[in-house]
Amino acid sequence: MPDHLSIGGLFGGVDAAASAMSAERLRMNVATENLAHANDTRPLADGKPYQRQRVMFQAAMDAQQRLNGQVDASVVASPKYQTHYDPTHPHADAHGMVTTPDISPILELTDLLTASKSYDANANAARGLLKMHESALRLGQDG
Repeated sequence: MPDHLSIGGLFGGVDAAASAMSAERLRMNVATENLAHANDTRPLADGKPYQRQRVMFQAAMDAQQRLNGQVDASVVASPKYQTHYDPTHPHADAHGMVTTPDISPILELTDLLTASKSYDANANAARGLLKMHESALRLGQDG
């Protein structure tokens, strides 16, 4: 395959920006879900309430195990909890302790805001790159 048609070729920058936008969209979704479950006490199948989720970014590799300028994003659970004493709570354990996920709404809102700004920055980069490609294609028409 000619180099200009490869993953890192003509549209490599647009692909990288689209990859980053996808990763940031995932980060926004996870932050929103964490906010929705911030005070959950209902035990799940494992006997504990919802676990805070985090998005981890990693540089993506192509088929030859070379960096391709894109990003892979994965969701991992953070098994930290907070407990407080409330023997009247319906989800209190035998000792009267209630367990909630260790979720800071301020941290989640900050993550949501920074992910949103990063998404916008990558969208602007992709638009700029596409305009540059369009301008380059028009150069041949003006002659």
